[in-house]
Amino acid sequence: MKQTNTLKHLLLTAALAAGLATVARADDSVPPADQTAPAAGDFTLLGQTYGTLTYSYINLDGTSVHADSYAFEVNQPLAENIDGVFGYEYSQTGNIAGSRVKQQVLSAAVRAFSRSYAWGKPFAEAGVGYARSRLAGDSDDSFVWSLGIGAELRVSARATVTPYVRYADAPDLAGSGAFNFGARGSYWIDSLWAVTAGFEVDDDKNTAFTVGTNFRF
Repeated sequence: MKQTNTLKHLLLTAALAAGLATVARADDSVPPADQTAPAAGDFTLLGQTYGTLTYSYINLDGTSVHADSYAFEVNQPLAENIDGVFGYEYSQTGNIAGSRVKQQVLSAAVRAFSRSYAWGKPFAEAGVGYARSRLAGDSDDSFVWSLGIGAELRVSARATVTPYVRYADAPDLAGSGAFNFGARGSYWIDSLWAVTAGFEVDDDKNTAFTVGTNFRF
């Protein structure tokens, strides 16, 4: 039953992602923006060049341990209304029977978005990557893929909140793919530096609490 529901949700996510990507590509009503620097007073993230450093505390449901995750991402505009996102993540669990699960993930994604709406920028994304996991001297690796949708919402002159839904899977690693539901907020201290925080839960009831910083360059 879970596999059937997951497939239905995945097909729905893929359809919504394709639809939003089409909207973003078809949006020619807004003049091209300068891709090299943010406009004065533009404290958004989509369509900008910036890096992100974060730490996440992950509560693993049904266990007595948690995981720590450290991530670095770079967002780079590739074309009008299309960004490239490149990331690296290192995570490890607490002690499990005298050992820890350690995992590294390299990823790249394309994110298409629309500037047509006053309330914010809806987006769709698709990504691929490589994951390597290690436990007690044994290691395994896998191809990784993901699909996601969301929207960057401006809540004040310097703050945005971005709710999202993402499905990610590493087919050759233990466990099945999972839907992740979350939101990330950013507040810009000045035009180059922001603080960020977020919350995420997956369909296995694991929860993640994230803090970090965004910086333009």
